[in-house]
Amino acid sequence: GLSRYGWLMHDGENFGIQEIEDGGLVLKTEFVKRAGGEHGGDWSWRVTARTQGAGGRAPLLSLFFYVATDGQGTLQPQLENGTRLAAVTGTAEGLGRFTLTFLRPTAENGEDPKYASYNYLEAASPGLHRLTEVVRSSLSNRFVFAPPGGPRRRFFAVDAFGGLPGEPPRGRLLLHQVT
Repeated sequence: GLSRYGWLMHDGENFGIQEIEDGGLVLKTEFVKRAGGEHGGDWSWRVTARTQGAGGRAPLLSLFFYVATDGQGTLQPQLENGTRLAAVTGTAEGLGRFTLTFLRPTAENGEDPKYASYNYLEAASPGLHRLTEVVRSSLSNRFVFAPPGGPRRRFFAVDAFGGLPGEPPRGRLLLHQVT
């Protein structure tokens, strides 16, 4: 289980900072809402990952960002170089038209990271309650993380999805994986 998690600060409406500690990994999520628009404002969100403790090679870490519909709405991927999901545009009944933008990761000092690998999945979904199954069934270990001058390391990434037995598709899933 998780070593520790909880809000460091928030106002319950416009901003929040949360930390999640899982073994030697600390994830910090931060969000802020700006006034405007027709549906309560524009949201910005940042995720920071860092390791605790010293020693050894940095672990290979993947973060998965899901965007999904459940029977209503549309999702349209905006790809960069065929593998990096740069943005999602869409419509939702309660929200209207929207755009969700994924910026490239940065290092702690604000510079580009030494290396990042991107994977993307677009799939029909039998419902929000089965998204984990969709993602698990699409994972493949055929991918290699190969930073310039660094060791090559095999990793699991989203690949192809052939569907799940049982329920017919009700919605769509777009998934952005950053390793």
